[in-house]
Amino acid sequence: MRLLAQNGPMAGGVLTLADGLTLGGPDDGRPLGKFTSSGHERFVLDALDETTPIFVNGLPVVSRELRAGDEVRLADSQFIVEAEEIAPPSGLVACPVRFGLPASTRIVLQLGFDDSLLAPDVPAASHDSRDLATLLRAAAALSSIRGLAHFDSAVAGLLLEAVSGSRAALSGAGDDPSALRTGWSVPGIAAEPIDVDARLLERVSRERAALGAESDRRQVIAVPFMAFGRAVGCAWIEAKGRPPFDEGHARLLLAVAALAAVAREQLDESSRNAQLRAEINLEHNMVGTSRPMRDLFERIARVARTDSTILLRGESGTGKELVARAAHRNSARADRPFVAINCAALTDTLLESELFGHEKGAFTGAIGLKRGKMELAEGGTLFLDEIGELPLTLQAKLLRALQEREFERVGGTRPVRVDFRLIAATNRDLEAAVRASTFRQDLFYRLNVVSLALPALRDRPEDVPLLADYFVRKHAARSGRPVTAIDPAAMAMLTRHDWPGNVRELENAIEQALALGSTNLITPEDLPASLVLQPSLRQPSSLNYHETVEATKRDLILRAFEQADQNHAAAARLLGVHPNYLHRLVRNYDLRRGGSGR
Repeated sequence: MRLLAQNGPMAGGVLTLADGLTLGGPDDGRPLGKFTSSGHERFVLDALDETTPIFVNGLPVVSRELRAGDEVRLADSQFIVEAEEIAPPSGLVACPVRFGLPASTRIVLQLGFDDSLLAPDVPAASHDSRDLATLLRAAAALSSIRGLAHFDSAVAGLLLEAVSGSRAALSGAGDDPSALRTGWSVPGIAAEPIDVDARLLERVSRERAALGAESDRRQVIAVPFMAFGRAVGCAWIEAKGRPPFDEGHARLLLAVAALAAVAREQLDESSRNAQLRAEINLEHNMVGTSRPMRDLFERIARVARTDSTILLRGESGTGKELVARAAHRNSARADRPFVAINCAALTDTLLESELFGHEKGAFTGAIGLKRGKMELAEGGTLFLDEIGELPLTLQAKLLRALQEREFERVGGTRPVRVDFRLIAATNRDLEAAVRASTFRQDLFYRLNVVSLALPALRDRPEDVPLLADYFVRKHAARSGRPVTAIDPAAMAMLTRHDWPGNVRELENAIEQALALGSTNLITPEDLPASLVLQPSLRQPSSLNYHETVEATKRDLILRAFEQADQNHAAAARLLGVHPNYLHRLVRNYDLRRGGSGR
């Protein structure tokens, strides 16, 4: 078992797990997590520092047995857990490969890929049955390979077996089909480098043809790896003896290479999709060590293991979708789709089509069958955000789908059976909506199986510094600023704020500070002025703290401009703030109307 580093100091690296292995923090290197073997290819990850939580699949853990596909975040580093791939028994020996400078290369055979497939008359040969058996073995072997780690050795083994070759070199990397990749030889052959003629590989790729040649007194044949109509690589194969390769060898190698090329493309696509899914999921980690958040994490961990419907309740910006994703990623449905839809973002007609799908011709513009989100979530989790905004007409249809586990597409007449887990979220008071007859009571009871209330950020101020640091690390690279920390005065401002927009508002404030600041620290001047002082032109009529401070600050700005003879830069120096911050204060307090500032 190993860890693939997605980002952080080890980004792009691979860490093989071992009993007793520890992971250190990014700054002082002190151990934060320890791996303990719990059996063959099984490891438990234990957190060693309560102040720096370790997240597995979006939830903080104290101790957790890892499995392939788990997503781990520790400090600034994010990893994917991957099982070690077992190498297929090709029996080949890896050997170096290079582009040589052959004294001479003479083409003795050429067979185009299209000609090989489309030839109407292929002469029967005594080895036809052997070739068919080779192709069947190749197809079976290629279909059993689950990862790229040992793909080349398996393919080289198949190619050499097909024509009794001695050594093989494979090419194809990125967009260059003639870029050398790996070299292989059968046991007993000297492990000297394989000298490959680059011109021959380029011609094989360009002409999409198998070429047999004599190169420096070696009998070789090169074939293209053809996938979906294009050459994605080449194979260079050397013969054991002097007899040249014939057309039968070329046809067989073209077929095996084509099978291998399609298999590799599918593995590449699967690997890219897995990495994209991992990158998306790793962005969705909840952060917090306060008592309300610890209670929430514990409840998510318990309910995730069940298949019960979950109703998430809380103010806007508290992270309801993050909770939904965490519940999905820690459930038995984690390897199936997570499908989300915002019920407040679409019109009634579009929402019905998005949720249930439609048949061809169901309405104007329905030019084909469309599967809805409910159908796409088959086997996985369906997340309905802003469920309180769902129209009454769709509430009835959703209720029936939840009760019967089947529905009909728009314009359809046949029921579609579905199996998914439902998670719904709302920031509305659904009980009040039921009393007002804007939300069905029976649907409310169907949704309210397990209810989780998400705490507002003002109810957990101790999490603000942790969240702020997390958002700095998340957005600093994109901002182009080498920000290392938040100034204590700026952190005090963040902690004092009530955050009516919750975590989303805090993230926006940090992102704005990164974009507008100019030093390697986030200072009070970088933060939005509205964090502490809301714009108002009223004088304080009481001892209200915010009104008093607001009026005092406004008066200081006016006095500074007066003493600086309305010079903006001089006023900023008098106040001891950055000119950009003073610009924002002037704009927020609407002081330009009073003629102050220029």
